[in-house]
Amino acid sequence: MYLIQRLEFSPLISNRLKAWTNVLMLFAAPVVLLLAFAYTVFKKVEQTGATISEAVVATFGHAIDVIKRTRIAGARGSSSLILLDPSGKSINEVYGSKSNDKNDDAKRTVAVAERLIGDAVDMLASDILINPAENNEYDIRFRVDGVLSPYKKIESGICGAVVNSIKAISGMDISEKRRPQDGAFIAKVPDGTVSFRVASAGILHGEKLSIRILNQKLAPQTLPEIGMDEQTCQIVRNVLAKESGMILICGPTGSGKSTTLYAMLREIDFYTRNVITIEDPVEYVLAGAGQIEVNPKADITFAKALRSILRQDPDVICIGEIRDEETASIALKASQTGHMVLATLHSSSNNASLVRLLDLGISPLLMASGLDLVISQRLVRKLCNDCKTIAQLSEAQINALQQRNIDPSTIYAPVGCGKCSNTGFKGRIGVFDVMIINNEMKNKISMGKLTVAGSTKDDEQMKSNLQKQAMKHAMAGIISIDEAKKVTSN
Repeated sequence: MYLIQRLEFSPLISNRLKAWTNVLMLFAAPVVLLLAFAYTVFKKVEQTGATISEAVVATFGHAIDVIKRTRIAGARGSSSLILLDPSGKSINEVYGSKSNDKNDDAKRTVAVAERLIGDAVDMLASDILINPAENNEYDIRFRVDGVLSPYKKIESGICGAVVNSIKAISGMDISEKRRPQDGAFIAKVPDGTVSFRVASAGILHGEKLSIRILNQKLAPQTLPEIGMDEQTCQIVRNVLAKESGMILICGPTGSGKSTTLYAMLREIDFYTRNVITIEDPVEYVLAGAGQIEVNPKADITFAKALRSILRQDPDVICIGEIRDEETASIALKASQTGHMVLATLHSSSNNASLVRLLDLGISPLLMASGLDLVISQRLVRKLCNDCKTIAQLSEAQINALQQRNIDPSTIYAPVGCGKCSNTGFKGRIGVFDVMIINNEMKNKISMGKLTVAGSTKDDEQMKSNLQKQAMKHAMAGIISIDEAKKVTSN
C-alpha cells in the first residue's frame, strides 16, 4: 500500500499511466508477498531441520506476533498503555496530585514508567526488580522464564521519581522509604488488562521495588497446557470428581503451584459446585468462583477466612497456601466432611510435604484420612519454536540415548533469535511427580513411618519421576536436554 502511494505521487510516472500502474501493483504485491513468505519458510527448514508444514505454521505465527507487537508499540506512543490505580484513576491523576514535581517533570516521569512497564509486558516478564546501586544509579532487571536478565540502568534522580510514581499508583505512601509496603495497580493494554503486585523495602543504598506481573491472558488455562500428560490429567480429574478429599500441590517458590491450582479449578463446573478460594493475593479472576483475599490489616487470615467459608455451603475450597497448623488442620478436617479441598505447600518433594505437615503439628491419623493426592512440580524452559535446531550431540550422548530407545534426531537445542530475546527459550512448562495416597500409603502415614532420615530414597524416586517427564518433553522437541537434567538439581 505504501508503494502504491509513492507511485501515485511520483513525478516519474505520467498521469495517464498512474491508473494502470496502480492496478499492476495491486496484482504484483500479493505475488511479491507470497515469494517472500516462501523464501522465509524454506530458509527456516534449512536452518532448523523442521518440516515444511511446521515452518509454515511457525512463520505465520511469527508474522501475527510481529503485527501485534507493532500495534502495541505504536499504541504505546499514543498512550494506549494506561496505568491505573485499583480505583480506576490514571497515573497522571494520582502521581500529579501526590508529587512535588513540575508538570513537565511529572509527564516525563510517567512516560518513563509507562515505557518500563510496557517493555516488561512485551517481553513476557513475570517480575520487575528495581534496585538502587551504589554508583548513583538504579539497576532494573526483568525475570523472564524464571531467569533474571538486565534491562537497563537509570540515573537515580529519574528512577527515584519513577519509583514514587509506581508507589503512588499502587496506593503506597511515597514519603515512607524504610518500612516495607505492599500495593497493586493495573494496566490497560490493547488486548485487555494486566495486573501488578508491588512490594517495597528500604535497603542499603535506597528503596528497592519488586513488581509481580499477572497477565491472565498469557497464563496456561488447562491441565495439558501446563504440561501434564494424559495419565496425570486423568488421575487429577478422578479426584476432582469426588465429593470430598484433598489435593496438595507442593514445590519451591516459583515452581508454578498457583498456576496448577488455577488449572485444576478450571476443570470444575462452577454452576453445579460452589467454589470458594482464599488467596494471598488473588492472582487471576475466576468467573463464577467466590475469591477471598487475605488481608492481615483487616484481620483476614487464611485460618479465619477458612472458618468463615465453611458456613457458606462450599463444595470446593481452594487455599492459596498452607502456612500454619490451624489452616492445615481445618483444611484436612474439611476434606473429611464433604468438601473437596485444593491447597499448596512450600516443600521440596511429596515426602517432604508429609513431613512438613507432621512438623506443623498435624496428627498422622488426620493426614492419612484427609489426603488423596500429593503433587510435586518444577518448571523447565521451553525452546523457542522459531529458532530451535536439532542438537549436535557427542557420540557418548547419542549412544546413551539410543540405549534408552530415544531417537537423537528428535532432540533439539536452543539457538536464539529476536523473538526470544536471543535466549533460545520462550515460555515454561511443568513436570510433575504424583503421589496417590492409597490404602497402603494411608497405613504408612497413620503408623508414623514417615521420617526425614528415611526420605532420601523417596527424594531420589521423585527426581527420577521428574526427569522421566522432562525427557518426554525433550523427546517431543519442547525442551532441551540440559533443561531436562536441570530438574534433578532443583
